[in-house]
Amino acid sequence: MKLVLDDTDMDAQLQRSVAAAHSGSADLGEVVTTARRCRPGDYDGWHAEWAALAEKTARRADECARRGHATSAAKAYLRATEYWRQAIFFIRHDLDDSRLLAGWRAHRAAFRAALPHLPWDATIAEIPLGVARMTAYLLRPRGDAAPRPTILAPGGFDSTAEAGYAATGHAALARGYNVLLLDGPGQGGMLYEQRVPMRPDFEAVLSPVVDWLLSQPGVDPRGLVLVGRSLAGYLAPRAAAVETRLAALVCDPGQVEFVSRIVPSRFPAEVWERVLATDPEIDAMLQHQLDDPVRREFYGARMATFGAATLGEFLRMQPRYTVEETAPLIRCPTLITEGEGDFASQSERLFELLTGDKRLHRFAESEGAGGHCCGLGVQQWEQVTFDWIDEVLADGGRG
Repeated sequence: MKLVLDDTDMDAQLQRSVAAAHSGSADLGEVVTTARRCRPGDYDGWHAEWAALAEKTARRADECARRGHATSAAKAYLRATEYWRQAIFFIRHDLDDSRLLAGWRAHRAAFRAALPHLPWDATIAEIPLGVARMTAYLLRPRGDAAPRPTILAPGGFDSTAEAGYAATGHAALARGYNVLLLDGPGQGGMLYEQRVPMRPDFEAVLSPVVDWLLSQPGVDPRGLVLVGRSLAGYLAPRAAAVETRLAALVCDPGQVEFVSRIVPSRFPAEVWERVLATDPEIDAMLQHQLDDPVRREFYGARMATFGAATLGEFLRMQPRYTVEETAPLIRCPTLITEGEGDFASQSERLFELLTGDKRLHRFAESEGAGGHCCGLGVQQWEQVTFDWIDEVLADGGRG
């Protein structure tokens, strides 16, 4: 569903900011007028416009905080957080671009500046994963140490832990849940600062996170709910097949594997076999696709996230990303949500693989909740998802 812009990718990102307004993380007037100043395909211009808005909004937040206007400061810092996310979105193909690291650090700083002004107790942790560190934010209702269920919200393909507040965290907190926001490999600071790429075995990532979480006060060990949105609709079921301490799982949308998105839509089977065989002629042809600036950003951002030096190497990584054999091992109740027309959805396939208590809920484009992660249907998704979580936990995790 087109909102404002003729550039499909830019319009999709604008819609993310419009959706973020629901959590107080964007202002509709600011985001629409900023986006309209951007030319289709002009990624440098996109960065410049959104960075200027982010800087101005952060200055307003600082002034509000200095003058003791806590609510205004919190909202302005949250808006700056979202606007910095937008600023760096279309320059992620080059991890050495100084604007990327500076913009991400400003994004993180704005979110952390908001935390003291929000009605949540915040614990910021750096959880070890090998020699690397995963940034996590545990947010809980302020001054209430009673054990509560906790929503674990890992990021998606281009997400950050900080952006998870607008995507999922705010809705969970408003309903009385704790929320854990997380940067895993290939996400946020793990990628931009530590250069740790994504990995398919998210079960190895989630286990130390759960270990840390259960050592924190105010966390009910019987109420851990893993909510995976966008690419985390793959990461979450991959982890839930192994992690037995989860009370429930949500996937938005459900995803099973990545190869069927490539074959035969992008490559016929015989060409795909040559890709897998590292055919030098095919690899050279693939690399030439990056000469086009739009393709360079589209594929380059994915290559950077996965830690691939060439497009051929990136494609050869895809068969490792699958839950076809492990999804039947998931034992906790599972909700799969799907916005009509979601390009990433394999919800029906995942639903069929599940052997336990399961539910599939489809949202209609005609009702405003179509598209990736239910698009602009923010409240529709939240109502269905959190009502289901409420009921599952009330029933002791039996669904």
